[in-house]
Amino acid sequence: MRALRENSKWLEELRRMMLTKELLELPKGFEEFSRKVEERLDVLEKRMQEVEKKVDAIEKKLDKNVCSLKGMWLEAEVKKNVHFLFSEHLSNVKLVGRKRINKILSLAIEKGVISKEEREEVLRLDLIVEGNLLSTKEPVWAAVEVSYTIAKDDVQRAVKRAEILKKAMDRNVLPAVVGYRIAENAKKLIAKEECLKVLVAE
Repeated sequence: MRALRENSKWLEELRRMMLTKELLELPKGFEEFSRKVEERLDVLEKRMQEVEKKVDAIEKKLDKNVCSLKGMWLEAEVKKNVHFLFSEHLSNVKLVGRKRINKILSLAIEKGVISKEEREEVLRLDLIVEGNLLSTKEPVWAAVEVSYTIAKDDVQRAVKRAEILKKAMDRNVLPAVVGYRIAENAKKLIAKEECLKVLVAE
C-alpha cells in the first residue's frame, strides 16, 4: 500500500487492471453529460424569456385593444345618454351636429379667426354639446373628450380644442371629459382648468 501511494503510475495501472473501461471513463462521461444538460438548460431559459416577452407584448396589445373598444362603446353610450350624463352640470343638454360645427368653423376660417389646422383640431373632438350651466343659467357649449381612463392628455386636448371653438364662435365654451375613471395626473388639471367631469359607472 505504501509502495502504491508513493508511485502514482503503479496505482493508475492497478486501477486499469481492476476496473472496467466503462467505470474508468464514468467521471469523464458524467462531466460531459453535466455540460450538455447545462447547455440545454441555458437554451430553454433563453426560449422561456423570449416566450415571456411575446406573452407580455400580446397582453399589452390586448389591453390596448380592449380599452379602445370600451372607449368606442362609451362614446356611443354618451351620445345616447347625453342629457342624463351631463345633468350634473347642464340643463337643456343636446348634441351639436357635425354639419353645424363645420359651418361655424368654415365661417371662422373665412374671417381669419382660426386656421385650417385649428379647424381640424376641433373636428377631432369626440363630442360637442350645448346647454345651460346649472349654476348661472348661462348658455354654454362643451368640447368633450371621451376616454376609458381620463388622463392628463385628454384634459389638455379638451382645453385646447375648447379654446379654439371659443375663438371661432365668440362665446363661452368649456372643456369636458367623460370616462370610467380618472388617472391621478389628471385630477389637479381638471380642477385648475375648470373642466367639466363626467364619470360613467362600468
